[in-house]
Amino acid sequence: MDSSGISVTALFTGQVWYVNGLSARFFTSARSRWLYGLLQPSERLGRALLGLSVEDMLLQRHLVMDHRIDRLVREQGLSQILEIACGYSPRGYKLSRKYPGLRYVEADLPDMAARKNRLLARHHGFGPDHQVVPCDIFAQRAPLGLEHLMAETLDPDRPTLVITEGLVNYFRLRDIRPVWSRLAMQLSRFPRGWYLTDTVLAPGGLAAPVLGLGVHTLSLVTRAHVNLHFRRDEDIQTSFTHCGFPHVRPHRPEDFVEQLPVPLHATGRHSPVRVVECEAQLQPGKTHQS
Repeated sequence: MDSSGISVTALFTGQVWYVNGLSARFFTSARSRWLYGLLQPSERLGRALLGLSVEDMLLQRHLVMDHRIDRLVREQGLSQILEIACGYSPRGYKLSRKYPGLRYVEADLPDMAARKNRLLARHHGFGPDHQVVPCDIFAQRAPLGLEHLMAETLDPDRPTLVITEGLVNYFRLRDIRPVWSRLAMQLSRFPRGWYLTDTVLAPGGLAAPVLGLGVHTLSLVTRAHVNLHFRRDEDIQTSFTHCGFPHVRPHRPEDFVEQLPVPLHATGRHSPVRVVECEAQLQPGKTHQS
């Protein structure tokens, strides 16, 4: 499977984070600013037709994910994070400073990982226990395989979170579900293990053709097919449970309006964005830490 075309989205999302005060300027470039400007007409059209733009949905998922990470660190003892398909995400840069005792490992395809390593080194962006490594989630063995990465870079005695943001909808369900199962197995080996990801619900009714056009446009821009896997929260819970996660919580952006500046649907409808928080089953003999 060729997943290399997805990295083009890192340019747009990196610019979105910066424009909205969530990132540092060095994560942007002339190319990201050009792409962001190029897509503004379609963003305005999306807000007019759907009540939400792609940027709005990106902000919804990012803010909710950041909020849940903070809660896990402060309340559940989370002390180690692996962010897969990190792109130009500012999380490692920000959280490794906010929580100096946190181990933060970022991972992406080799070319993207090398670019981010150079970028962080040039701008003194590495935190105290922070690194960027190459990874391909579909590789089955060293040096890029998921199991090899987690064994070589993570401390097995620390409560651990794996993050994939903006990744899973670029793959067919039959391709990404085995990755979820592998993550569930690997995370069960830690004192506590969580997985945080996001998805977009498939629309029904009158919104379906309009959102379908937006999905088609995004597919063309990213050179990757965009898949909407689920129609209901119950479908999300069932799928992740079958992959080995006994505890699954789909978070809606609307549930955080009193805590976060999440952009809301202009028509009052619920957002199709879901942030999915899963906790792995501990292996026998492991101690539950909190």
